[in-house]
This record gives sequence, C-alpha cells and structure tokens, in this order.
Amino acid sequence: MRRDPIEIIQEMFRILEKEHEAMSINQIAKKTGIHNITVKRYVELIEMIREEPNVEVIKTGHTVIVRMQSGTVKRIRRFKE
Repeated sequence: MRRDPIEIIQEMFRILEKEHEAMSINQIAKKTGIHNITVKRYVELIEMIREEPNVEVIKTGHTVIVRMQSGTVKRIRRFKE
C-alpha cells in the first residue's frame, strides 16, 4: 500500500527530532521502516524546496495559492478531510 507523502515527511522529521542528531539516509530508513530510496528522494525534495526562497504559500478557505516572486500563480484546490 502506498503511503501518503505528508506522512512520510512527518515520520522522517519525528525521528530526526527524537534522535537530536544528524542521521544518514540509511539510518532514517532503518528507524522509520521507509525504503532508503524513498527517504533519499524526499531528502532531495526538501533540499529543492529549501533552495527556492521565492515561493509563497497562501491558504484561503478551500484553496491554497502558491506564488513565486516572478508573479506566476498556481491554485491548488484542497479536498475536505
């Protein structure tokens, strides 16, 4: 069964906060039970997002608006939980 990407990232952060130390991708994978390739991909995603300081996320009602400094706007419709 495929896991929710948000749950994967939350689990990775929980382990890092709990251990209070830097961990390798393999250590994170072992402690979370998430495959090391998956952990590596999410770490790469986190790095990519952190390198883009010009992204603004605005949450309004049932919509999330993502805006980049260049002025490009993308709307993402939220689903009710």
